[in-house]
Amino acid sequence: MLESGVSALFMSNSFYEAHKDSLQLEVKDSDLKIRYLNGFYHVKYAADACLRLGDALFTGPVNILQEDIDRVIIPIQKLRHPSDSSSIVRMDLNALTLSVCKRESLCGMISGADAFDMTYNKWGMPVVSTSLNIKSGKYDISMEGDFIIDMGNGSLLYLNNTREEVKKMLKGVKLQVARNLKGEYVSKGLIADQLTICNRNYKGVSVAVIDKIKSLHRSGFLGLKFFTMPVIFDFDNNKMYLLR
Repeated sequence: MLESGVSALFMSNSFYEAHKDSLQLEVKDSDLKIRYLNGFYHVKYAADACLRLGDALFTGPVNILQEDIDRVIIPIQKLRHPSDSSSIVRMDLNALTLSVCKRESLCGMISGADAFDMTYNKWGMPVVSTSLNIKSGKYDISMEGDFIIDMGNGSLLYLNNTREEVKKMLKGVKLQVARNLKGEYVSKGLIADQLTICNRNYKGVSVAVIDKIKSLHRSGFLGLKFFTMPVIFDFDNNKMYLLR
């Protein structure tokens, strides 16, 4: 599983024990405790590695967790091309393709694309700064903000209502309450008749508004449903290219 919200490759200890002869990691004991999604995990072993993953290389830290997880979690920003070590990733969710590209091929791939600078938060998650406009019923609201690219989030957009720019935009807006199948409160939100972010337009989409992520210090999250278009991440040069 590819993620943008982790800075190391995660695997369970049971997976490591089953594959350690082929992985050939030089591990060290660890007492690190890390947070991932809604839980905490204990790192039993840690290592630095260069691993071949299909047509790509992973280079970076590896955390082997005491707890069982049902997948290997790979930070997308740590993938590199084996021939020139470039960290350029092209993703097309509609075509279900992901490739790691050479530097020499980038110029031809980004012709006509919209380019955005990326920064990173303290957990290493990519962040883009852009404008957001939402039209919902009688409301036509806008803001400038910083949005975390979250590959582990299946939604289009989450807004962080602990941020002043979000509070200001939503002032006076009546939000709907979202509940799960058990009737338990999940979050508030709204249905956008039209939403524009990063110069891309979406119609009839839901936007979640949450107030429990103050520590992330950003305006919100862009999830997988944002990427309706092919995208190229140049992690070496901190650029995101949205293709036409």
